[in-house]
Amino acid sequence: MDFDLTDDERRFRDELRGWLDRNLPEAWRSRHPKEPWTDERRELARRWQAKLAEGRYVALDWPVAWGGRDATVAERILVNTELLRARAPRLIGHVGLDLVGPAIIEHGTDEQKRRHLEPIRTASELWCQGFSEPGAGSDLGGLRTRAVLDGDHWVVSGQKVWTSVAEVADWCFLLARTDVDAKKHAGISALLVDMKQPGIEVRPLRQMTGEAEFNEVFFDQVRVPRENVVGKPGDGWKIAMGILAHERGPMWAFMFHGYISEDLSNLVALAKRRGLDADPRLRERLARAWTDVEVMRLLGSRSLTAETRGEPIGPKTSLEKLFGSELSQRLRELTMDVLGAEGLLGMDDPRADWEGRWQRFWLFSRADTIMGGTSEIQRQVIAHQLLGLPR
Repeated sequence: MDFDLTDDERRFRDELRGWLDRNLPEAWRSRHPKEPWTDERRELARRWQAKLAEGRYVALDWPVAWGGRDATVAERILVNTELLRARAPRLIGHVGLDLVGPAIIEHGTDEQKRRHLEPIRTASELWCQGFSEPGAGSDLGGLRTRAVLDGDHWVVSGQKVWTSVAEVADWCFLLARTDVDAKKHAGISALLVDMKQPGIEVRPLRQMTGEAEFNEVFFDQVRVPRENVVGKPGDGWKIAMGILAHERGPMWAFMFHGYISEDLSNLVALAKRRGLDADPRLRERLARAWTDVEVMRLLGSRSLTAETRGEPIGPKTSLEKLFGSELSQRLRELTMDVLGAEGLLGMDDPRADWEGRWQRFWLFSRADTIMGGTSEIQRQVIAHQLLGLPR
């Protein structure tokens, strides 16, 4: 693996640091990279993404013609790393930037590109992703949401679940079944759906943390213009697989490493403040956690090296997803052991250490092995596609 920055990458990083020093107001900086969303923080995040778009520091991998830089994966990782280091606000438009935008660029019409790419880049319009359903979570091929062609419109009916940011989204990148007679994966199409029209109901799903970052979305006879199909009818599965591959890989691994390594450093400081750092069993568990966090970085470095050499990564991303999500849960359990009874204090209790973030991260970690593909699915991918084991 190659761990060194090239001269060009070093110049790019230094240029970015200078730009952040000049353009990121001190009052906008976050206490933690994954602070909960509030209305005020969302509005700040929109303004920040628009400012990043001016400097062409979002949508870096997009073509220059559409506001990007044709950037390498290494440059994109450098941007994410420096944004974390600077405590910049979270990117609110990541679904559009990282998933929907690339799909439209690769498969969309010229009109779809002209209409949607710039609002995605500047966060003037936000997107959600309508994939999972109550009966088809990890198995997207089993989705039942229907889209029936009626003249110049598709008429959509069905339900989606676990839909992030649907409560504020302007548009949805929706997978729907347009051909019930085709084979399971062949009858699915990708539609661009305006979320501000009649027939769409968004119901927030309250989580253990007290927040509602996910939603159920119901579509009742929603009319979508025929030209809002991305690619051809029936291309939805192929497009979705490209999006999901984009969702993992070295970018995800390095972003996750940035979050988790900071939380581990804070945990070590917490153990020292409480005089627990001399406990040999705790020291052993902390050392294990540090080793695991370093392994996560190395997994990302391996994928990055392979990608820069033009080597296929494919199902190897399941290794990173599986290891990272279970590492997150182990680290949160260790944190609760260090806190003891004080782990019961949440973000609404003034007595809580670190303003209750420890409890929030612990509760939220239950979702780590579910969202983005369950651990069970990741193990199947590893078993069948990497190890060649029989089904």
